[in-house]
Amino acid sequence: MERLPERTNLRDQIYDILKRRIVFREIEPGEKINEEDLAKSLGVSRTPIRETLLRLEHEGIVKIIPRRGAFVVSQSKAKVMNLFEVREVLEGLVARLATENMNRALFDRLKRSLEKVSSVDGDNNRLLKYTPADVEFHALLLEACDNELLTNMMESVNIHLQMVRLRTVALPGRPEQTVKEHYKILAAIEKMDSSLAEKLMRKHVASVRKDALKNMPLMK
Repeated sequence: MERLPERTNLRDQIYDILKRRIVFREIEPGEKINEEDLAKSLGVSRTPIRETLLRLEHEGIVKIIPRRGAFVVSQSKAKVMNLFEVREVLEGLVARLATENMNRALFDRLKRSLEKVSSVDGDNNRLLKYTPADVEFHALLLEACDNELLTNMMESVNIHLQMVRLRTVALPGRPEQTVKEHYKILAAIEKMDSSLAEKLMRKHVASVRKDALKNMPLMK
């Protein structure tokens, strides 16, 4: 039985444990998540398990099918390719507009989000901590671009890509490469070079796409 640490939020603990099991394939893509077994293994009731599954469904990691249960999301190679093609264009535009609208306070927050992951290594727990910081970097750029329609479009794409992003983070060397690419984008933003920021962001997304597609057997 996996013990839950004391004096911390129960639902967050369950969320972290289940997400880790999914990311590192203790529960395979397409596999049904057994609520009863999971509750017993963690020594909790099924209520917080169900709440966690709803949270993961909202993030695009789990799919809940009425009367059948919750299943880990899997993606086809064609769908992943299509999603990344759209993301590359949208993220490039986000970087361009964010650079044009950037202020010092937001830039400092952007820089701090990178500092959180600059020393990331292959440890599983650190990889799980890396993901929110990576999401924060892109979210801050989206905040800076100040475009509601673009924000809604990016949120839709990101929901579908969440599972792939988590799998990509677990690939050897990918987090370190992403950090390097993010720092180049940050440097372009600091210079207020919106064209370069867009170019580097598109190059970054294309790089992630290449790794994702190359490693689809490990990720889908």
